[in-house]
Amino acid sequence: EGVSWTKEVIVFIAHIAVQLLQESVVKVDDRVVSLPYLNEPYIYIEQQANAILLNTNIGLKVQWTGRSHLKVSVPGSYKGQTCGLCGNFNNYHQDDLRMPSGHLSLSESDFGNSWRLDPCKDAGYQAKKGANARCKVIKSTVFMPCHHVVAPEPWFGACVYDMCACGANSDECLCDALEAYASQCRDAGVVLHWRSRSLCGK
Repeated sequence: EGVSWTKEVIVFIAHIAVQLLQESVVKVDDRVVSLPYLNEPYIYIEQQANAILLNTNIGLKVQWTGRSHLKVSVPGSYKGQTCGLCGNFNNYHQDDLRMPSGHLSLSESDFGNSWRLDPCKDAGYQAKKGANARCKVIKSTVFMPCHHVVAPEPWFGACVYDMCACGANSDECLCDALEAYASQCRDAGVVLHWRSRSLCGK
């Protein structure tokens, strides 16, 4: 549960910085590049069916949909040498919830929050105020039939976070956040007909 929207991905390989941005824009060292792109021996970036694939000479692969979904894979040689949200890759999942402080978290929520940035702080007061105003629909009568089954507060918080991070894509982010909550409601047996002409279209 929680934040589901990724604004951009930055990968540092050797002396190269690769940015995977919205709308499938790719930058290498702050310069927009066309795909396929090769910088031997370090990186090869290609467009696949519905995603961009970054291949690296160290075996790291990053797949990016160009909007919000990300998949990262590393070869077995990295066992026990990773950290962060993906865990430490040591085949012992009990210690995967290690926070930046080095301590183990007792909850997935606290673990995730320990690694997060605060886009609302960066976006400023007005952006957060606007995000709060738009996301409050989750707490409204539109979604009320689900409130007793799926608590709206965590989803409201995630929506605000996403909206602050989205910037110019705020309409898409709002609809994605609302759909995420509606999907959780469906899984819990509550089907909502929440879309309208004025809210994410029918």
